Amino acid sequence: MHAAPPSLLAELNAAAERIWEACSPQWPQLSVDVLPEVGSTNTELMARGRRGETWPTALVAASQSAGRGRRGRDWVATPGATLTFSLGLPVQLEGVPGGGSALSLAVGLSLAQALDAGLQGRHAAGLGPAHPPIGLKWPNDLWLGTRKLGGVLIEATPAPGLPEGSRWVVVGVGLNVHPGGAPAGAAWLEGTQPSRDQHALQTAEVWRWLVPALLADIRRFEATGFAPLQSTWATRDVLLGQRVALWTRAGITPDSGEPADALGQAQGVDESGALLVHTDRGLQRWDTGDVSVRTPGPGPT
Repeated sequence: MHAAPPSLLAELNAAAERIWEACSPQWPQLSVDVLPEVGSTNTELMARGRRGETWPTALVAASQSAGRGRRGRDWVATPGATLTFSLGLPVQLEGVPGGGSALSLAVGLSLAQALDAGLQGRHAAGLGPAHPPIGLKWPNDLWLGTRKLGGVLIEATPAPGLPEGSRWVVVGVGLNVHPGGAPAGAAWLEGTQPSRDQHALQTAEVWRWLVPALLADIRRFEATGFAPLQSTWATRDVLLGQRVALWTRAGITPDSGEPADALGQAQGVDESGALLVHTDRGLQRWDTGDVSVRTPGPGPT
């Protein structure tokens, strides 16, 4: 595990205060926590929920050693270069079409919109480069251009004291802010390191952009579901119209060497967030579950 410099902890603590000030009027029970190091922010918040600690909590770690992505993949985080945080809160999922699967798309869209707004603000102030809009690869990967920028892992569990139909939901986010923390072939938000440029983008600043937007958008999702977001999500869909391969069997991923279970052309998503693919069997739909999607040959993976 890489040790986090004291300056990074100071920046994250300052951002935590700003987040709490912005969100506490609507979320008076919100806790905004900063840890110097942790295995996984998602694992930590899932454990808290199972203990009945179900007040809304935003948790960021300066250093994370055992981050997790979808389908058990590792997510490596470098202090100051990678933003790793989780948001835990009770969410009423019963009665919302698509449930947790649809929530994952709503979360991805919320992050993309908040990142665009923050990056545009920095560019307008002369503090950063112009960026194309953040793209979305179903169900909730973030893309910049033709490369992956970040990912989301959503987990849910029953928890003591929650109303019927509610679950303790943890939204984990991993985002490449600087190239020092990005895997080979990935994208990042800014190439200038904070240690070399006082105006460089800080992971703490990005965290401050994202948490208020996520809280507001998750609350809205509880009330309206994904359907009102469908058309906006489509404008960022990097798979739309592309030839795709799908792996749907439990434990089988594109890296396993197993052949794909389906091939076809991506046709967007429906009002519950399911992926629509036109295959040789006609138009089929998949919810998020354990599905992996890749485009054969060049393109998003």
